[in-house]
Amino acid sequence: MKTSQKNPNTSRIAAIVFLFLGYLLLFLTLWLCDCYDDVSLENMLFQLKTSSEGVHAVLTSSWILRVGLLSVLFTGLTVFVYRLLFGKYSYLLKNAAWHLSFSKTAAYRFFRDRILLPALCVFFAVLIIFIGQFKVIARVSASATESSFIEAHYVDPAKTAITFPETKRNLIYIYLESMESTFGDAAVSMDAIPELTALAEENVNFSGTSGLGGAMTYTGSTWTAAAMVTHTAGVPVKVSLTADSYGAEEDEFLPGIVTLGEILEKEGYRQVLLLGSLAEFHGREPYFTGHGNYEIIDTETLKETGRLPEDYRVWWGYEDEKLFRFAKEELTRLAASDEPFNFTMLTADTHFPDGYHCSLCEDVYEEPYANVLSCSSKQVASFVSWIQKQPFYENTTVIITGDHLTMDPDFVEDLTEDYVRTVYNCFLNVPVQPVQEKNRQFATVDMFPTTLAALGAKIEGERLGLGVNLFSGEKTLTETYGYDAVETELQKHSDFYEKAFLETESDS
Repeated sequence: MKTSQKNPNTSRIAAIVFLFLGYLLLFLTLWLCDCYDDVSLENMLFQLKTSSEGVHAVLTSSWILRVGLLSVLFTGLTVFVYRLLFGKYSYLLKNAAWHLSFSKTAAYRFFRDRILLPALCVFFAVLIIFIGQFKVIARVSASATESSFIEAHYVDPAKTAITFPETKRNLIYIYLESMESTFGDAAVSMDAIPELTALAEENVNFSGTSGLGGAMTYTGSTWTAAAMVTHTAGVPVKVSLTADSYGAEEDEFLPGIVTLGEILEKEGYRQVLLLGSLAEFHGREPYFTGHGNYEIIDTETLKETGRLPEDYRVWWGYEDEKLFRFAKEELTRLAASDEPFNFTMLTADTHFPDGYHCSLCEDVYEEPYANVLSCSSKQVASFVSWIQKQPFYENTTVIITGDHLTMDPDFVEDLTEDYVRTVYNCFLNVPVQPVQEKNRQFATVDMFPTTLAALGAKIEGERLGLGVNLFSGEKTLTETYGYDAVETELQKHSDFYEKAFLETESDS
């Protein structure tokens, strides 16, 4: 006799839902761990709260196949096996002696009409794995703990005296996607960027060692959109569990902060942001238009003006080979004006997974990603060489920096746990010399005031945001407190951050 249930159909539907959610969470966990290096809960939440319009097709198709489709298939397979053992399709096993024996056991009688129970077991088992893998409890606990660290150390640019030289210098700021100093470290067999290494050695390269080095990254600065905020505002992007967006209005992005773009706009700079992808992706468009009124040139604007074919789509939009060509055109246009300019650009070919192997890439290394890094290094060096030959270079500061550490897990899997990976940086043609260039412990938040100093600006107190001007002798927060202590504080909730930067009322 079957175990009675008030509503067996509801139970079956609930079981299918929990099975699907369990498998979805399982394959999502496996996909994230395979595709990303050290993916964070903050990154996942950020992607849920911002536009993913323009995401690379490889990642989308990979997610559909390896997460969505497999979840559907395994849910269907599990339901079929259950019905084969206990229900509608059991007649297919009527001649199987083992099934006849199994049908007489207590386990058979218990599970025969209880598909919801094993479905719940699958769901909660996978949920526990997900929580453990991505340190959910620790992150939620941290976000529930209030910290005054940001409020105590944040230096508001709006209340700080910043004095520019009479003749303002132009700025060319080159973000290199996922570019690490690690890739130029021959000691770890990754000397894949010799041209970038040479540029760093011949110019200013702030480092945590006596050789090639760079900036560390904190929570909230480990993906491109967040990294660009950190570099230009000196604060991380904190992902609130309660806030729906990054401002009181949907089209705002951290409306309460004062950024590099706003400071330069006030000083009369013309500002252009050139992207090889869609500006809308992850909120970059509202951030740069709302903070400095940048003219944005991305895949859509290039298509609208006929500089790219309407149906053109390579990698995240178009390849860096074209990006550098467009950059030369835009710089020539900006230099024709009497106004100082801030030209900012972001490469994309070195994005994970494995980067984009363009027509310029050579197959020198065994790993595909190393060949892309090498190609990027050559293209950047060639671009810098072109800049140095232009009339405007004499009064132009060039900053080359990675945005964040690479997310490609396979390429860095052989590094030892104690190896400190850092973001690449190089300052060319700066009017000031650093007090201490090497053996500095610093992070990407320090790039904000350092960029202004590289333009010859004088900053009262040498601090802006959470950053310190690296050309000065002032200690960074990392040097003062240590990386782990700062990281712990930045993971905590900040009522000040939400009220001052998001301009929203905190629920805490």
